[in-house]
Parts: sequence; C-alpha cells; structure tokens
Amino acid sequence: MNKLTNTHKTIIFVVVFLLLIIIPVSFAYGTWNNNYRDKINPGIKIGNIDLSGLTPAQAETKINAEADRLESNGIIIAYNDKQTVLPAIISANADLSFPVFTYNRDETLKQLLEASPQNSFWSYLKNSLTGAFSDHQIKAVYSFDRERAKTFILENLKEVEVEPQNASFAGKKNNNSTDLFYIEPETIGRQINFGLAFDEVEDQLQSFGSEKIILKTITARPKVHVADLESLKPEAETLIAQGDLKLKASSSTWTVKKETIASWIISEGEVGNFHVSLDLTKISDYLKEKIAPSVDQEAKTPRYTISGGKMSSWQTGSDGQKLNLETSAAQIRDQYLINKQTEAGLIIDTVKNQVTENTNNLNIEEIIGTGHSNFVGSTANRRHNIQVGAAAVNGMLIAPGEEFSLVKTLGAIDATSGYLPELVIKSNKTIPEYGGGLCQVATTIFRSALASGLPITARQNHSYRVSYYEPAGTDAAVYDPWPDIRFLNDSGGYILIQTRIVKNDIYFDFWGKKDGRIASSTTPVIYNITKPAPAKLIETTDLKPGVKKCTEKAHNGADAYFDYKVTYASGDVKSTRFKSHYVPWQEVCLIGKEADTSTSTTTPVTKATSTTPTN
Repeated sequence: MNKLTNTHKTIIFVVVFLLLIIIPVSFAYGTWNNNYRDKINPGIKIGNIDLSGLTPAQAETKINAEADRLESNGIIIAYNDKQTVLPAIISANADLSFPVFTYNRDETLKQLLEASPQNSFWSYLKNSLTGAFSDHQIKAVYSFDRERAKTFILENLKEVEVEPQNASFAGKKNNNSTDLFYIEPETIGRQINFGLAFDEVEDQLQSFGSEKIILKTITARPKVHVADLESLKPEAETLIAQGDLKLKASSSTWTVKKETIASWIISEGEVGNFHVSLDLTKISDYLKEKIAPSVDQEAKTPRYTISGGKMSSWQTGSDGQKLNLETSAAQIRDQYLINKQTEAGLIIDTVKNQVTENTNNLNIEEIIGTGHSNFVGSTANRRHNIQVGAAAVNGMLIAPGEEFSLVKTLGAIDATSGYLPELVIKSNKTIPEYGGGLCQVATTIFRSALASGLPITARQNHSYRVSYYEPAGTDAAVYDPWPDIRFLNDSGGYILIQTRIVKNDIYFDFWGKKDGRIASSTTPVIYNITKPAPAKLIETTDLKPGVKKCTEKAHNGADAYFDYKVTYASGDVKSTRFKSHYVPWQEVCLIGKEADTSTSTTTPVTKATSTTPTN
C-alpha cells in the first residue's frame, strides 16, 4: 500500500477542517433559524420568566399576562400572624378608585426589544461563541405610589405600628383636680421599616415576583422623658399664671381660658436644654374649630349664562376672607409666651375674587365644543352628586392662557358643599364616602375640551371599565387632590362653560369664539381583553346572616387608545395618543354572618380594605 502523498494529506486535512467548521455552523444555523430568527435572543428574562425564543407578539402576551396577574392578585404584606393584600387599586367604587401600583406594558416591551435586536445569523453565531448570551435581566416598567401604599398598610395593619409618645404636659386630668396640667409619661413605640418593605415591593414589581413581603419593625424611642419636664413645671406654672387670653379681629373678640392654654404647653429644644413653649398645631386646631367658622367667607366667583344668544351675569363676584391659621397661631404664641401679653390679634387674609373684563368685551359668540356622557342606572345619591358637581362648573369663565383644574373648581367634596355619600366597602364594612358621581363630570369635561381642540395637561383613566364612561379610553377620573382633569385655554379668548342635564345625559358646552382650529379624535381601539376572577365574597355582620348584597359588578380588563389631532388655522398640526389600561375587575359581594361571640384572644388575619380581585 502506497504511502499518502503530501498532496493527499493536505486534501484530507482541508476536508476534515471544513467538516469541523461546517457541521457546527450548520447546527447553529438550524438552532437560530428554528428558535431565534425574528424572535427574542437567548438568555433574556424578567425575573424568573424566560422570554427567549418568543416572537415580539408572544413576548407582549406574556408580559401582559404577568402584569395582569400581579395587578389582579396584589402583593401579600405580613407581620407575624397578620397579613393584608396590597392591591394594585384601592377602590371604593369606580369613581373613588385610585392606583397603588400599575405596569407600563408598552415601555416594558420596548425595553425587552431594545435588549434583543433582530440580529443576523452571523451576529447570533458571534454572540454564541463569545458567551454574550448569558442571562440578561430586564426590569419591568411600573409606577408605585409609596404614600398611598403606606396609608393602606397602616389602615389594615394598624396594630403593628405604635407611635412613641414623648413625656408631655397635658391639661387637667379631671374636673376635681386643682392642677391646670400634669405630666404624661413617655412610652416606647414601634414603627414599620417602610423603606425596606417598599424596596422589597419594588423588587417584586420589577421582576413580576409574588413572594410574601414580611414587614420589619424598628423600636421608636421617645426623646422627652418625665425627668426632663419636671424641672420645667415652675416655668409652665408661671406662664399659665398670666391668665386668660383675648383674641381680636376687626370688631370681634374671643376669650381663651387659661385651662385651654395649659393644654397647649409643650417642651422644645434638645436633651439637656429643654424649655417651655406653646404647640402651634394645637393652637391652629383650636382656631380652626372655634373661630374660623365665624370668620371665613368664601369668595364668590362671577358666573355667567347665555340667554337669547347674549351673555349675562347671574352671580356677581365678591372677595372673601379667611383666617390665616399658621400666622395667627405664631402670633398668639409669641404674644403670650415671649411678650407676656394676654391679648393677640388674628391675621385675616383677603381671598380675591376672579376679576374679569366687562362682559361686552369677552367676544363669547358661539359654542366651540360640546362633551357628553350618559349616567343611566345611577343611584339617587350619584345623580344628586352629578347635579351638584355640574352646578359647580356651570357659568365658569376661563381666561386666555388659564389652566382649568376640575379639583380646584369643585372645592370641598363633602356635606358642606351639598354632596351626598355613597356606601363603599372598607375594612369589610359598608361606610359612607363622598365623591361618587363626580367622575361623570370629569369625563364630560374631558370630552368637551377634546371637542374644543384644547390641550389636555392632566388626565387619568379609571382603574377599571365602567358602563357610564364607555367607550373605553375616553374617560377621566377625579379625586381630591389627585387625579385631576386639567386643560389649557390657548384659544386666545375667554371660554364660558355651560351645563345641560337632560334625563340621563349630561352635556358641557364650551362657549367662546372659534379661531379656525379643527379637532378630531379616532374611534378608540380596544384590545387585550381579559376576563375577571370569580366573584369575591366578603363576610360581614352588617347584614343579616345569609343575606347577600353585591356592591360591585364584574368588568373585563382591557387596554385602549385613541388619537387626538388638532389642526390649527396656521396649518400646524398637534397629535396626541391617549392610552388607557383597565384591570379586570371581579364582582364583589357582602354576605351576612353571625356575630363572633368567641372569647378567644386570637387575632384573625386582617383582610384588605379594597375590593382588589384575588384568586
């Protein structure tokens, strides 16, 4: 057998070399073509959720499903044997709901796609050989309101946190006591470490996690002790010995008894250097309760109406006045404590009324836009509140360049303004709460501003879909102090709001003078429709045993958007896309149960006060 020639050896070497390259490359090509061509690159995850190998559409579906799961189930917050569910939405009803946390699905998908560019095969091969496809964590995009979450937890796990109490001077123990004050001993407190807890919550949110959050607490120690105040008793007694205090404003006088002043005494300063002072908060509270009601007068805003094509005033404007609680409290403290005077003047501020031009010069000639919504099926109280809210807006004049705020316009939302309460669920009980129905006003105002071609500067959709505000995506929520509906009057002239309520329909007509702009909105696109969880039953002793009362109906979750375009007389065009996300909302019902007569000291698990759906 002849030995291989050098030429043959070379040929064999080349063939083997090529096979060693071609086979792995072919295998890699097959893997790329079958698993990653036009798909998410290997190793890309959100938390423990592997998104590699999915098409963008599949990844979007997966992101939506995970976000819906967290928004529907909430996050369990626990302390020892007590727990509550921190909901995505705290809801009393559709009008009074507001978000605690919510996901931005579009931004999350955008980040995912940016981290996984549609590479060619050769790019895929290079990244595979260099190990570039190791785990790549993407963070879900979300918003989280720590303040609302804190309020919710404190309401539902209120026994966890105990505020430390400094030793303090207190008023008379009882009517039989001859002492005007005594020293209340200090107590040690316990506070929730909210910073740590909320960092853990955000870790869960960004990774679509669902682990229970265990609250940690820290000991809260008082800063002032009984021993610190004992040495101050002579100083405090000398201060009170001055006697009663007279307060004056204009021609009115009020007398504050020294017994009341004794209850204002506090200590200020650092350990080892305390001195007697008067509590500004207590003074301010006293002024608010005892004096402000007889001093404060609301400013009257001019209100106008259109009659026979002409504009006329039916409420003339006037200035008001308001007791300046903060400044007055400081003046009382300084006069009695520092200057040793038993008289003090109160500071009353003038509340200016909106000053407008002569109605003949306002150029209000025609309707520039009308918004409409329907509230069929509303309760009697809700209908009443819609009428009160509409009346608060009716006749409002918006100056050129002015930003309209519905929260500011409505003012106090309580019984003093004529509103009636709606029954809502809190702590598994039905309690009255004000504000139901005002989102009907907000939604109609929003639609009126759109129809008038005005820039929307603030708007938030409701947390879940409600029939009053269909079509989905065209609603606006309002709740003092937020969310608000605001828009800018950039028409160059005044705008007058006129209200019309016809049976179950509410309209807001915006009067002004057209400047040639044309506004248009597309029909809302509704997608990602998801079904709610089964009905949620909440046991209560407020109903007779076995009696069932449903307070909220089931609603499908969805996403929606519509495009808003304004074409100005100059030819300029401004376009805005209004996007809305609605969580699926289960039916919520109360069911009566027998009162618990057990003498057991075991504390039951605390349930969420919201009606957030849970599995």
